[in-house]
Formats: sequence, structure tokens, C-alpha cells
Amino acid sequence: MIATLLAALIATAAPAAEAPAQPATPVATTPRVKRYRIIDRREGSQLKGKICRTRDEWRARGFDPVLVLSGK
Repeated sequence: MIATLLAALIATAAPAAEAPAQPATPVATTPRVKRYRIIDRREGSQLKGKICRTRDEWRARGFDPVLVLSGK
């Protein structure tokens, strides 16, 4: 009787046959677009406003942050 109980205990404690591991699928990530942050302080306000946009978004508004940063 004890042998039967031990056999049952061992059988339930043994790990079941694991399913074959599926290969990890690579996650498709989009390349990050560089953003340029402009810190603006409005007249009469002590709060600084931060505006982050891509270079193309800044250029569409008539401002090129790369030229400003390089000093040209």
C-alpha cells in the first residue's frame, strides 16, 4: 500500500513531458525617429514649455533645428 502511494506521488510530482519550445519570433520594431526638443519660456511666465518634434515637422514650420544647433 505504501509502495503504491509513493509510486503515485512520484508520478504526479514528475514533470510532464514538455511541449517542444517554439522558437522566439523576433518582434518587428520600427526605427525610432530622432526628435528635437525646444525649451521655450513665454514672456510673463516662469514656466518653461517643451516642444518635441521631428526635423521634418520643424522644417514644415520654417525652422531647422540642425542649423540652429550647429551654429550656421
